[in-house]
Parts: sequence; C-alpha cells; structure tokens
Amino acid sequence: MTTAQSPREGCEGYRRPAGRFPGRAGRRRAIVLGGVHLIIALHLLHWMVTGNTVSPVEPSESMYTLENGEVNAGFIFFIVVILSTAVLGRWFCGWACHVVALQDLCGWMMRKMGVQPRPFRSRLLAWVPYLLAFYMFFWPTLKRWSFPWLEQQIPAMVAWFTPVAPWPGFSNHLLVHDFWATFPSVLVAIPFFAICGFATVYLLGAKGFCTYGCPYGAFFTVADRIAPMTIVANMEACESCGLCTANCSSNVQISREIHIHDQVVDPGCMKCLDCVDVCPNGVLSYGPARPSMFVSGGPQSPKVRRKSHLSLTGEILLAIFFTLTWFSWRGVYEQIPLLMATGIALCATFLVWKSSQLLRRQDTSLQGISLHRAGTTSRAGRIVLAITTITILLTISAGQSRWSQNLAEQNFDAAMINLDQVLIAGQDPIPEQTKATAKRAADHFRDLLRFDRGGYALLEPAGTVLEERIGYMSAIAGDFEQARHWWQQAISENPSDELLLRYGQLVERVDGVKPLAIWLDDARKQYGDRAVLIGLRADLGRRQAFSALQQGQPMAAASHLKVLVRWIGEEPGLLEDIALLLDQAEATEEAKQFRERANFIRANGGIPAPVPDRP
Repeated sequence: MTTAQSPREGCEGYRRPAGRFPGRAGRRRAIVLGGVHLIIALHLLHWMVTGNTVSPVEPSESMYTLENGEVNAGFIFFIVVILSTAVLGRWFCGWACHVVALQDLCGWMMRKMGVQPRPFRSRLLAWVPYLLAFYMFFWPTLKRWSFPWLEQQIPAMVAWFTPVAPWPGFSNHLLVHDFWATFPSVLVAIPFFAICGFATVYLLGAKGFCTYGCPYGAFFTVADRIAPMTIVANMEACESCGLCTANCSSNVQISREIHIHDQVVDPGCMKCLDCVDVCPNGVLSYGPARPSMFVSGGPQSPKVRRKSHLSLTGEILLAIFFTLTWFSWRGVYEQIPLLMATGIALCATFLVWKSSQLLRRQDTSLQGISLHRAGTTSRAGRIVLAITTITILLTISAGQSRWSQNLAEQNFDAAMINLDQVLIAGQDPIPEQTKATAKRAADHFRDLLRFDRGGYALLEPAGTVLEERIGYMSAIAGDFEQARHWWQQAISENPSDELLLRYGQLVERVDGVKPLAIWLDDARKQYGDRAVLIGLRADLGRRQAFSALQQGQPMAAASHLKVLVRWIGEEPGLLEDIALLLDQAEATEEAKQFRERANFIRANGGIPAPVPDRP
C-alpha cells in the first residue's frame, strides 16, 4: 500500500507507477475509439461505393443548420450528445471523439519515448473554446439579425464581414452526394493532425487542444455542470497519494477536488476513468452525485480553481497575441480551417511565452529538457528560439496575406460589374473610379500569390481563383494585356465555360474577329465541342454574315454561315438562311441544294450532328 503523503501543488511531480497504466478503462476506451474510427471508415467507404450516404456525423456540420437551415446528421448528433452529456457528464470527449483519440495516441507515443507532457495553465486562454463556440454557432444568427441595423448605422463595418443571406428556412440534408464538400483537403488534413495532435500535446499537455481549442467542449462543459453523474470518492479509504491527479490526462486536480467535495466538479473531466483505474485503494468510482453547479463553491471555488502559469499582465499579452495570430491564420489562402488556425495560434502563443521565459530567466526547461541554465542557452533552447522566430515570421506572412485578402475582396465587390460592359464594343464607358478600384483589387490579389510568383504568400488558394480574379479586375481596369495573361494561365489549368467565354470576348475586343475565329478553331481542337465555344462561334458567324450582307456581299455572308454548319450541324433554319443568301448572290442551283437538305431534315424530324472539319 502506498505511504500516505500530502500531494504537491497540482501533483505534477508524480509519475504513473510501472505496470498500472493503462488500466482496464484505458484499454476499453482504446477499443471504443478504434470502433469509432472503424465506423467513420465504413461511412466513407459507403459513400465511395454508392455515391450517396448520410451527411457527415460531425458536430461542425451544425453550423450549416444554424446558418443555412440545412438539417443534417451532424446537427442531430450534436444535439443528442449535448443532451446525453447533461445526464452522463462529459463522456463524449473521452470515449467517442476522434481528436481526443489522436491526442491520446500522441501522448502514448511520447510516453514510450520517455516524454511526459505537462499541462500549460492559463485562465484567459481557457475562454477560447467559449468564444469559438459563439463564433461558430451563435454569430451567424446574430449577424443576420444585426446586419440590417449595421448597414444603416455603420456601413463601413459591414464591408469586413461576409454577406448575410436571408433565412432560407429549414431543408433536409440528411443524405448527401458530396460527402467531402465541407472537409478540408488531404494536404490540409495532414498538418492539422500534426498540429492539433502532436504539437498541442507536447506543448500544452495531454488534452491541450481540448482545454484551449475545442468549441464543442464549451457546450459539453455547460451540460456537464447539470449532470447527475460524475467521479465520486469514498474518502475513508483515500491516502492522499495524488496518483489520480498525476494520471489525469484532462489536467483535472482530482485529489484537491475530492478532498473538498467528495467528488470531481471540474467540467474538464472527460470521464476517461483513468483515475479510477490508477487509484490503489479503489477510492474513486463513476456514479451519481450532486450536479457540480449545485455543489458549494463549485468548480470556480478558490480552493479548486485552476492555477495559471502566467501573471495577469502575461495573460493579457498572450491573449492579445493569440487573437492576432488566430485572425492571421483563420481562412488564410482559403485553405486553413478554423480549428487548424486555433491549433496554430495556441502553439505559437505557447512558444512565445516559453521563449520569453528563456530570455528572462536563469533556468528554463521544456518537458524536462533544459533550455537555459545559469545564463547559458542550450542547443535545445536555441532550437526553440529558432522555431519561435520562424513561427512569428510565418504568422506575419499569413497576417499580411489575410489583410490583403480582405482588401482584395472589398475592392473586388466594389468594382464588380458585368464583363459584357467591358468586353463587348459599344457599351457605356466604365467610370474612372470603378477602374481605380478594380486596379487596387488586382494589386491586392497579386499580393496573395506565392513568393516565387511575385507575391508575399507561402501558399495560394486552391484552383485558379486568383488568376481568374486578377484577370477579371485587370479587364475592368482597362489593362487587357494583363487580363489576357492571367486568363491564359487560368484556362491552362481550369478551362471553365465562363473563362472560355470571357477570353473569347477579350480576343475579339483586342484583336478582332479573325483572331477570334482562329482561337475558336484551336480551342475546339483542344477542349472539344464545348457549348460555350459553339455559342461564341455561332454568334461570331452570324455577325460576320450580317456585316457582309450590309456591305452588299451575300456570297461572303453565305460563306460565313457555311462555316457554322461544321460547328452546329445542319440545322434547318441555318440551311434556309444560307439558301436565301445564295439566291441573292444568284447561285440558285446551290441554294436549291441547301433548301432541299433543310426540307429533308425537317421531314425526318431530326438534326444531324455537326459536320466535321475537312482536312
């Protein structure tokens, strides 16, 4: 039996006794979490095989319900989990969350390497999950209600937020065809797991991301306060060994709480039951108790309130740094999702704090590794300083890109007009102010290009969105050569109908009809019989025919329409138009042939396919 002793502050000095951990609960939890991932894999496989499946069972999907009225499986699942948490306590995080499974795996691997991550404690950063929950789940509704007033009172402020669509009403989205539509790409998912798994566990503790970065945990925390089930203690058998606190991966000060309340009241407890397993005297168990919100003092009692590694000034400074870092990374390059930005901001904030300690204190360590001792910075300390410096520089780059992105989108929205006004001759001139705004938008979009392409960004948005928008704004600004340059790049990667249409209009606007005809022939060979190309060629051919007819050249007009037969086929109306023009040119025999062909096609009720070009 363990000798009785008073636990040290936070019990951080204790280590798990050999052979005691993981216990039965840990092994069972590993099996359950493995089963969760198996279900996820089967869900994904079902979609890949059938092309249609239940919408992602992910709490984040609730955002689309609250913002767009799309009732999906994720929303229903989230509601069920919150309600069950109000009864069973915060069970989901410990027994069903794939991110917790990732953190547990990372923690297990680190322990195998002899690293025991110690928790980082901050009072202000502990509010981050609540702020994220508000941003994700309440802000869309508040924004919809408040924007009409803001548009009238502070219109400049509205420009910094995404547009608010009217409430569309609820719609059924329980089944989806594009399962992956709301998830990041694989190239983003891999660093996400590295940051929100290994990095946060090593720097912030075993459940660092859960404590400081999980918006869903904010809901579970509130529900846990009214739950009648929690970890309870039989204090008669307790010897105050502190093993429960030392082995709690949720960073709950269990020993202190059970001595005050005979139960765990911290809503950060994820009901993993590791403390139950490790207790040598069977003091702890999972069972009914008074909800923590009704316990005298509760989790916010000064006796059990979590301590902080930071002074009040340090808390405020790090909170400001975290906020700036989060806004710098959130949505940058149109690739970094909210939770990944949160993980990056948390890790960057910790590194800045640890580096400041390294520079100010005589002795500083990180997870047992000496960084600075007796005025001398170790090799590990220099590595930490280098990583911190690189992280800050990357954050500055991301922040600059995010700032340019906001300015670009504001100017883009202000300068947006129908490109027909620019690319089709005879339209009203574009106002100079609109041209200037479009030029600013193009300049800001160019800032979002990678360093090797003349911009300031490390990454670019996926696809050709930058090339398209730079070309769009350059055209409005009157810089057609720049528009041609960027649209050519975009078409080489993504020959969309809109791009082909606008590029064709640009070629005619700048070079004339003959270069357009040549480009259309080349584009048809490269991209096939695209409807947009056929439409452009048909419009061009008819305009050429009309122009020739006005000049008194019916034979030339007929020749222009004959070319269209190879594009749109032997359409009876087109054949009759050719026959009329040939009659005017006194080519009656040929006109008769075209007219007979038109009548034959009508009589047979069909239109033959386009006639291929002759070699």
